[in-house]
Parts: sequence; C-alpha cells; structure tokens
Amino acid sequence: MEGMKKMFAAAALAAAITTTHGTEEVMKQTLTSWQQQVAAYEDALQKAPSDEARAGITPPDARQFAPQLWQSINGRTGTRPNPRGKGRVATFEFEQAWALPAIVWILDHQQAFGAAFSEDEQAQLTYFGEAIIDSINRIHFSNPAAAGVCPGISASSNVRDYELLQKIYQRNQNKEARAAAALGMSLMLNDPMISSVEGSESMARAKRLYYLKQAILLGGREGRFGSQTIAEVAMEQAYFLRHLSVGAIAPLLHLKDAQGTSHSFPTPGKLTLLVFWNPDTPSSAAMLRDADKIKAQFPGVEICPIMPHCSPEEHPKLLSDCGVDSSFIDDADGKANHTYRIGMYPTAVLINKRCQILYGGTPDMKLQNALEAVTAAEKGASQPQRTRVIVEDAPAPVLQPGSTPKNPAPASDNKVPELREMPEF
Repeated sequence: MEGMKKMFAAAALAAAITTTHGTEEVMKQTLTSWQQQVAAYEDALQKAPSDEARAGITPPDARQFAPQLWQSINGRTGTRPNPRGKGRVATFEFEQAWALPAIVWILDHQQAFGAAFSEDEQAQLTYFGEAIIDSINRIHFSNPAAAGVCPGISASSNVRDYELLQKIYQRNQNKEARAAAALGMSLMLNDPMISSVEGSESMARAKRLYYLKQAILLGGREGRFGSQTIAEVAMEQAYFLRHLSVGAIAPLLHLKDAQGTSHSFPTPGKLTLLVFWNPDTPSSAAMLRDADKIKAQFPGVEICPIMPHCSPEEHPKLLSDCGVDSSFIDDADGKANHTYRIGMYPTAVLINKRCQILYGGTPDMKLQNALEAVTAAEKGASQPQRTRVIVEDAPAPVLQPGSTPKNPAPASDNKVPELREMPEF
C-alpha cells in the first residue's frame, strides 16, 4: 500500500546489514515495553491537574521501538518457489503466525516507523513492503488476530488492499476479524478510486451501508477497530454517509468575515465551492491565489474560503503573508472543520444549487471534472448522469454462513445511529 513504502525503506537496509536477528521473545518484550509506556502516559494524563499540565506530558516515541521490533521479525527463514516464474524467493520470519502482532504494530505506526530511519536507507523499500502485504494475503488473512491489520490496510487507496479486506471478510472464521474487515471495506469505499471498482455510485453506496451494518452485527458493541471501538468508527461512518457523501444535503455553516459579519453557506440557488485551507499549508494558500482563474473558468461558482480561527488582529497579516485577498474564519471551537470532518488542507467541497454535495476531497482533476460537468449541465451542453442515492437491487457480496449473529448486540444509545434492516442486494 502507498503508506507502507516509506516505512519499510530503512527497515530494508537494517535487514541487509544485520547478520543476527531477534526472536519471538524479543518481539514480545518490545511490544510489552511499548504497551507499558503507553499505559504510563495515559495514566499521567488522567492524573494531570490541568490542561497545561497535560500539555507538558510527552507521549511515548514509537521511533524508539521500531528498529528493534523490525529486527525481531525480518530474519530470513529459507526459500519457496517463485509464484510468478522460475526460481525461488526468500521467506522471512514475518510470514510466521507469531509475527503478526509486530505487523499490526507497524501498520498502526507507519509514519513513526518510517521516520525512525534516514533517507539513505531506501534501498530495498518496495521489496519488503510487497513481501509484508503478500504475507498477509497468503498466510495471515485467516489468523483470528487478523482484525488488527484491517485499520492499517483500510487507510490505503489501493484496490489490491480492498480485495485483501474482502478476502479476510469472506474466508476468516473469526467474527471480530470479519467485522473489522467489513468496516475497513466500508471506509475504503468512500474513496472514488476504490468505489469505482463497484461499477456505479449507487452500488458503492449500497455496499458501504451493507458492510457498515455487517461490522456492527459481527463486532457488537465492544469490537475493536484499532484504538477505537467498532461502534465509534461506525458512528463516524454513518455521519459521513448521511451528511458528507456525494448526493447528501450539505451541512449548513455560519461563518464570519474579517468585519465580523455573519454569512451562511451553502446558499440555495448558487453553485458553491467551500475551500478549507490553512495559512501554514502553502499548497492551500496557492489554490486560493488562483481563485480568480477558477471564477473566470466557472463564472457561476461562489468560492467560500474557510481558514482556522484566529484573532481579528492576526487575520489581515495572515492573509497578506499568504497573498490571499479574503477568507471566512472558523470559530474558536473549529465547528466548520469538525462539521465537514476536515483532516487535511486544502480540502474542497463542491455543492450544487440544491445544496447537494457533488464532490469532497483534494482539489485535483476530480474536482475539475465535477465543476465542468455541473456547469455543462446548467448550460444544456450535456446531460451527465444524475447522482442516485437510492439503493438498487444487485447481487449480494459473497457471505460466509453465520455472518449474521442470532442475537446481535444492540447499538448503544446516542452513539451509533440505528440501522434498519436492509434488503440483500
């Protein structure tokens, strides 16, 4: 997967220059030390008397554990026939069942793992990254503990990784593992690159809902998905599908300009482009500097830049330093960013005249295509397919017998939106 390339870069060199390797016991000791530091950190946060005291508590540094953990599982164990041709390929300790906890840790700490090594240690990056994923696909997919790899895999935009989650969901006998795989697939289908393999937006939406329901039924209230419960992640996914997916009615925002005047967005009857940006992110400021070009190409669009909260005194200087003419300001609680679940800058949300979301994500060619399609439709130049949000009949995914528990755990009050029974599709 994309995020794994960097994290295995240094580890590859470590494997190349090291003649001795750790063992299962070393892996367990390393993970135990990590868990002890995490527990001590969480305990210190709970006992801190104030927010200032909590801010001064340093979290454990995963980079200190990454090299030793990798050393404990990267030893060569022999060779096996090359499935893609003649000859043989190497086998490694991380292909053995006991190494799965280390793989889970690495997937959960990809950035920290990559940062633990220098840029010079990039030699065998692709090889080890592919080998790790291949080990999950060939061996670990059926392990009851495979639930742990699902959150890391679901962060990918690779269709191969989506298919790997399908394999875990369909062929693993453990309900917790299948629940995590189902939730991972539901999340991955939010990505247009993944949802396109399902043929249509309505089919992708149907499967997002179906797998979300399966995750709750299989995982219950206490099932885990990384550091959160399945119920917590499912609640966020349900919010996204209801309020932020393509075809949904966009949430209403009340924003203030530099003069303190309140404005509401989106505006019914206007094509609106919300642009969430941050002065600390050069690429987002660059997009706003090109706002005039966007307006010239699409004169009917109303551009609404939204920056994080700042004081009235800071506002003009921040705009001037970025070369941006104007911007609305989020409130001190970051309500606009939270409402639209903004996780990176810049993020663009295109909303049509009926206040329906047409696009949400990175302002790239997909946004350009969405703008061209909606403006062409308004001019009568073309008739693009209208977004459908109704679940259509279609073949059901392959399900394992017993996928629906006889007595599924009820959703907790005020946490997970109630899901009505859905027809098979």
